[in-house]
Amino acid sequence: MTAARGAVPALMTAGQRQLWLAHQLAPDSAALNVVLAVRVRGELAAAPLARALTALVARHELLRSRFVTGADGLPVRELRHGYAPEPDERRAEGGADGLFESARRVGQEPLDPAREVFRLVVLRHRDDDNVLVLVAHHLVSDATSQVLLLRDLLDGYAAERAGRPAPPRPRPVAWDAYVRAERERAGSARGRAAREHWRRVCAGVPAAGPAPARRGAARGPAAGATVRRSLPPDTAERLAAVSASAGVTPFAWLLAAFQAALYRSGGAAHALVGVPATTRWVPGAREAVGYFIDTFPVVARFDAGTSFRTAARAAHGGLGNGMRYLGCPVELPDGARLFRTIVTLIRADRLPVPGLLDGETRYAGLGLSLLDVPQQEGQTDLAVEIVQSGGGLTVLLRHDTATSEPAAVERLGDTLLRLVDASLDDPRARIDRVVLTDPGELAFLLSLGAGS
Repeated sequence: MTAARGAVPALMTAGQRQLWLAHQLAPDSAALNVVLAVRVRGELAAAPLARALTALVARHELLRSRFVTGADGLPVRELRHGYAPEPDERRAEGGADGLFESARRVGQEPLDPAREVFRLVVLRHRDDDNVLVLVAHHLVSDATSQVLLLRDLLDGYAAERAGRPAPPRPRPVAWDAYVRAERERAGSARGRAAREHWRRVCAGVPAAGPAPARRGAARGPAAGATVRRSLPPDTAERLAAVSASAGVTPFAWLLAAFQAALYRSGGAAHALVGVPATTRWVPGAREAVGYFIDTFPVVARFDAGTSFRTAARAAHGGLGNGMRYLGCPVELPDGARLFRTIVTLIRADRLPVPGLLDGETRYAGLGLSLLDVPQQEGQTDLAVEIVQSGGGLTVLLRHDTATSEPAAVERLGDTLLRLVDASLDDPRARIDRVVLTDPGELAFLLSLGAGS
């Protein structure tokens, strides 16, 4: 769809332009859908929910946007005035046991950003037990934004039910103002220094990634999968102590362990991964729904003497460099594909609805529980999300099955857990000397060799 004649275009960030291009390459894919599915216990009346949705869209301008192709073939964002979508009411299939599957299917329905960037689906199960599925295109949302949407929607719903105004919130930053600030930074001395820095950092360094998929692997909207691994309950506490003693953040330690897992799984000794970081430090951004992410490279170098502590300090330095230039998007002139693998950390205690990732919680007089449906699978070769909630750590490895061998990603997840455990047992241990075979499996293999 092309821009309407006479339309006044609104601005887009560098990250949005990259996402728009990604959508053009696979327009029928749901890989760019950001999904939040929540089971809601308590009455969810249709009329006040519809009015709350109208207020939500009025508050967050990107929800009223559409992204079309301009006359020059480049993307154009158009802001639609008076746009007020209705909730999509559906009957949940399969009773209570089918709620998760129904929500999963909703999240896999592609969005066409030329027409619709946000969809609210209500899966009706019982009068006091239903599911809200909030689906947004990545062009207009990120993980924090999805929870902001839920918070503002439920605030508005509670206000509509009570016949009172919604609680006052600070005004979100205007998106055009946010984009102008990004462009000013990119054109400043700091922006020029950032571009030169990233050219030096990335020169000749390959993008790290999992083992490639077999030839002939299926492509298309269903070409994604997720591997989930949970770290032992005491890992977060051990990690905090060990990383502090090394003078690095817990995330830097985990990032180094993941880089080591790629290396030990047959990856290059010198490679980079991408780290998405939030840019919500801009005034008004904490209350805004949008794509507030810059992704920067962190390079790892391994040799025969590299210890966990050394790798963690290198990762810590790489993260520090990235944060130093945050707000100046990494755009290399050769147009080469910079990231095959991205790694990010999500902390539940920093999300706008407390306790949402920790199990059941209450908000706006309603009982909420997360339905952790698959999403964003195949958006890149491998996207690793480390979720810290309730004192525990969960690792999600979302990958494109057309470019990454599923069995290799399964093994990579196991290797990561083994290396995290080994690193916390002995931070000065050499990474190349860690035995990756499970002790029980190793004993079994040795017994076969002994003929017993």
